[in-house]
Amino acid sequence: MDGTQTILVVEASIVMLADLTAAMVIFKKYLSTRRKSVLAFSLAWIFDFIFVLASAFQDVGWLEVVGLISLPLFAGLMFYGSVLFMGEESLGIRHGNLGKMGLMPVMFMFYMYATYYYTNNALWTATVAASFGISGVFVVGAGTLLWDVREIYHSAVKYLSIGIIFFGLHLIPAAILGTHTWYMPVGFTLSMVLIVEMAWAMLRLVHMDTFENISKSVPSEIDMSPGVMVVDQKSYIQLKSVLANSPVLAFIRNVSDIPETWTYYFVTTVPFERAAKTLYPTDLAKMVEISYRYMEKVSASGGRGVVVIDCPEYLAVYNSWESLMKFLSKLRDIVVINNGTLILVVEKTSFDPQRYSQLVRLME
Repeated sequence: MDGTQTILVVEASIVMLADLTAAMVIFKKYLSTRRKSVLAFSLAWIFDFIFVLASAFQDVGWLEVVGLISLPLFAGLMFYGSVLFMGEESLGIRHGNLGKMGLMPVMFMFYMYATYYYTNNALWTATVAASFGISGVFVVGAGTLLWDVREIYHSAVKYLSIGIIFFGLHLIPAAILGTHTWYMPVGFTLSMVLIVEMAWAMLRLVHMDTFENISKSVPSEIDMSPGVMVVDQKSYIQLKSVLANSPVLAFIRNVSDIPETWTYYFVTTVPFERAAKTLYPTDLAKMVEISYRYMEKVSASGGRGVVVIDCPEYLAVYNSWESLMKFLSKLRDIVVINNGTLILVVEKTSFDPQRYSQLVRLME
């Protein structure tokens, strides 16, 4: 056994160890949470283990077939698990993401033609390249879906999403260059790094308190009755999906993924000369005025207005606590009188217990 083969054996062993560890730990997590997405992810790691094991004995004909089938099964389960995960988090799949999937059949055929043109090997193209190509499509799709929950699970899902996307992308050159002996150690090393990173990120994700306590932290149905709602960031993500087609007025710090139907003002101390819809955090009176005009207009048209503030902590930095309480009290009255809903996004840990309790009582 030469040096290259030794490296490949070691790397294959590391990948299979990562696969089995992820599969067993994640399945154990499924037994405690009963989240179907967790079961799908656990099975995905099992099939990646089978793929690597079969690849090590690819000289055996039937094992090669098992390997070529196992990789698409891994990809399919990753994609299916991501779809289930979105559903469990009460998040809809973005139309833009679904629309991009429509390009995949054409791109896949170009990829197949390019592989055959480069390798001039019909059998390789129809077997290995096809398996790698279709797997790459669905693995990238899985990573893209998971990216949409980054505001809930932060760095854990970011690392997982990025790792999955890069793993899917690396399958494309692997199919085209896989006929060259020099590429095998390069491609397998890259695969090992990405698999280990993905396994680590997924284990980190499923062990987060937010992941385990989803049934407690997210209501199955959102009560959008008139009044005031004090919600955390996770519930806010869900609310944005529910209100995606509503003419909401928002005073916010996080301007990413804002529905097109919303009218929002970016609250900041940085002057933007070309950006008309920015407000200083001390412009509380102006926020009240804008909200009043908005609620009057919506009420006159027979609708029910919704006002969102996602930055009470930021406002508290630039205003006295008394001024902030007066502002929120006035805003609450305007919204309630007009039969609307005020959504205040705040984490319980953002303020000391006494101030948080005062804030909640004020909004009742």
